[in-house]
Amino acid sequence: MKNFVVIMAILFVSLAHTVVQIDLNTASLEEIKSLPISDEQAEDVYYYRYYIDFFSSIYDLRNIESIDQETLLRLKPLIKISHYTDLDETAQRRDEIAYLIERLGSSEGFQEGISDVWEDYLTSSRNINNLTFSEILNLPNTSPLDAAAVMTRIAAGDSISSFRDLRQSQGISYYGASNIRHYVHYQEQDQPQDLYMDYQFKLVDNGYPEDAREMLRESMIRTDSDEQPRIKNKSYWGYFGMENDRISVLNKFRLRYLKDWKAGMMFHSNLGERTLFNSNFDNFIDNGKYYLGYEKQFDLLGQNFIKVYAGHYRATFGEGLVMENTDFWSPRSTGYGFNKRITGIIGDLSRTQEYALRGIAMDWKRNNFNAVFFVSSDKKDAVVYDSNQDGDIGDDDALLSYITLTRRFTNHELESAETFFNNYDNNLNTVGIAPRLDAFEETIIGGHLEYSPLIGTHLGLTAYEATYDRDFIVPEIDELKALLIPDDEYAAEKWKITSNEISALYSTKSIKNDSTVYDRNYRRVYGFDWRTVLGNTSFQGEYAELEVDGKIFKLGDDPKALIISSYTQFENLYLISMYRDYDLDFDNPYARTFSESERYDDTVFESLTYALNNTLLTDMYLNAGQSSAEKGIYFETRYQFHNKITLTRAYLDVWERKSDSRRGIRFEAKLEFRPLHQLRLRPRYKYQLKRAEDDQDRNRSQTDEFEMSFLVYLSNFDKINFGYVYAQVLQPPYLSILSDPAQPGGSDMAQAQTLTHGNMIYVDYTHNFNSNLKVNGNFSFWKCHGASIWDFEDVELDFEQTDRGYKYWFALHSRIANNIFFSIKFKYKEFITRDLEFRLFNEIPEEGEYYFPRVENKETSLRLQLDWKF
Repeated sequence: MKNFVVIMAILFVSLAHTVVQIDLNTASLEEIKSLPISDEQAEDVYYYRYYIDFFSSIYDLRNIESIDQETLLRLKPLIKISHYTDLDETAQRRDEIAYLIERLGSSEGFQEGISDVWEDYLTSSRNINNLTFSEILNLPNTSPLDAAAVMTRIAAGDSISSFRDLRQSQGISYYGASNIRHYVHYQEQDQPQDLYMDYQFKLVDNGYPEDAREMLRESMIRTDSDEQPRIKNKSYWGYFGMENDRISVLNKFRLRYLKDWKAGMMFHSNLGERTLFNSNFDNFIDNGKYYLGYEKQFDLLGQNFIKVYAGHYRATFGEGLVMENTDFWSPRSTGYGFNKRITGIIGDLSRTQEYALRGIAMDWKRNNFNAVFFVSSDKKDAVVYDSNQDGDIGDDDALLSYITLTRRFTNHELESAETFFNNYDNNLNTVGIAPRLDAFEETIIGGHLEYSPLIGTHLGLTAYEATYDRDFIVPEIDELKALLIPDDEYAAEKWKITSNEISALYSTKSIKNDSTVYDRNYRRVYGFDWRTVLGNTSFQGEYAELEVDGKIFKLGDDPKALIISSYTQFENLYLISMYRDYDLDFDNPYARTFSESERYDDTVFESLTYALNNTLLTDMYLNAGQSSAEKGIYFETRYQFHNKITLTRAYLDVWERKSDSRRGIRFEAKLEFRPLHQLRLRPRYKYQLKRAEDDQDRNRSQTDEFEMSFLVYLSNFDKINFGYVYAQVLQPPYLSILSDPAQPGGSDMAQAQTLTHGNMIYVDYTHNFNSNLKVNGNFSFWKCHGASIWDFEDVELDFEQTDRGYKYWFALHSRIANNIFFSIKFKYKEFITRDLEFRLFNEIPEEGEYYFPRVENKETSLRLQLDWKF
């Protein structure tokens, strides 16, 4: 650590004597403010360039009233003026597409597929004067206040004729205007070409994530012998020989004719599954994604805009409480910035499989009214259990829940593996619950109505009904425990109150005390959302209910969920405030909203893989898309309080988990200090407290994490970043008695607090060979004594918790031609696990009996991506 500080100090001193000139024709407002001039002078320079003209020489600064000769002489050695030519729109959009592909095109999860929509806006921009409020809001990094500023000006009859004109709109932020500019034009213009097509190929050689590997390798053979069977195929991993499952492949093709017609198809083969080139037509229809869309804007008794999509589509409304169909969950998703949701109907070529909608959707906007209607019919995977107790998991058994599988084994493969495990000699575990592909038919009918009496204000109603051809039945608690954990001792000892999230699942048929409470074949969810813009603040929220046994027109008598938020925007500050409250039994499979954790966190699905009747049930947690039932309040801000110091992001979340009333606190702050233009010092601190209400609860933990990074900007937009991370986790005393409690006079005092910690050093770099070729990468080394550290890699996330290790990766991004983009990423990782020794309670084992030595691991991964647009 001392050596690291010394190196950083030397680096800082050396850079202090280096001057990097700022180009006034390309510098941002923040960069200009870093010069030795007042904020008012910096803004005058910046606005002169945007509203009047680019600089042709340094002496053009004298055309600015606030810049005198003394200021000019002071700035002269610190600035430069490059030859600047305004790029045509095509070139600007091409650059923006390249950025989108690098930033979002390779992303996976919650934001997947959204880049397709933004690419369409780039390649066939629309007249900003004809856009609706929601269309402007759906653009990246655009706030409700920016959208309201644009719409208010247009409604007043003052059309926008240029970017400088857009920037002068009252109430719009600099960031909002800058993000809008590449996606719109300002006068009617001819379409550059009639037909657009693009193809994406992505290959990932990475293997299964660590948590999924552990689940698949867990033994399905349980015996009463102390010596567990040592056979190769005692787990799903061994039975199917999954060590060679490393490659996943995605092929995606889209086309657009004029601005009206859109079509696309996508086939994603996950690890161990058939690829597009060895699949038949039926397999493509069942497991591929495809759509045909028509979008048209026309005048008929006012401005109308209509969308019609057939095939796979994505439907999102309000804050995501009633409907947002994606397989993926994202923590603390506020809906702003690049983490925003696109509301309405769009074509869906994402990797979403379980919660995909396939059918027909229509979206009609007219003046201040919006109506959406959608229908979907598709088969879904589910967890099925032997409800009729005939010793077989069949079509006449009940369903427990939807499930998104890590590896979609065929039903024949699953049944053959279960037969093998059940028939193994002395196996005490008989599989009575298991996932099944296409286990039931789901038919959804839904809609959304929205009325906007004022610009920036709306009230919306959303509802859907999903009907099923099989029953969802959640057993009563004792039966549920025995079903999931056959071992009675484990069930009694290990079942946590947090597993209430499992017993709170929705049932279409409820039976209590051998009598039927209700029996139906559907699930209904409905709610309303709202937004209003007042001054520089936007207020929004959504309320939803899951119909169980209440009345449809009476609020609060069914499981419910509520989220309310506000967004306040100034030029150098934003503030997000949010309140959420989701009932434990609000089991809406299509709800995707703000939360700290996903559903089933800390339940038996997460922590008891080894004791579950079927280890594949851990996928219920690993791939959960729904939010956990929580109640809490959240604040987030960014504030530039000095031209050299910016609080880039800070948030505080205080919440309660509904399943066990556990209270948590999470705080994180990131600061950027810029002593020189080319140097950024970025400290970060994170604090998290779980089980805040009880100091002595074993589940209590306090996490502190500190990071300091030194970012250096070099010539040609190259940069290098040095960083250090330290994390520690403090837990309360272990209350189990360790000092001979069976002996008379044995101590019953708690022994000690537990402190685990870890640290990591890293170097990130970016080198631009030219405007079309760049490489970025990282080298990091860590040593963790029980703690864990999250590490962001390019567009991916890695988790370091082993004893010690190192890794390096690099990603090459190339624009081979104006319409061909290629990237490749390679990673090598080497680490050593901790050596562990276990013993039975108060028993001294024979030497080495339960000893697990250190294990050296080496991992490599490769990602290839090709985007061809023509």
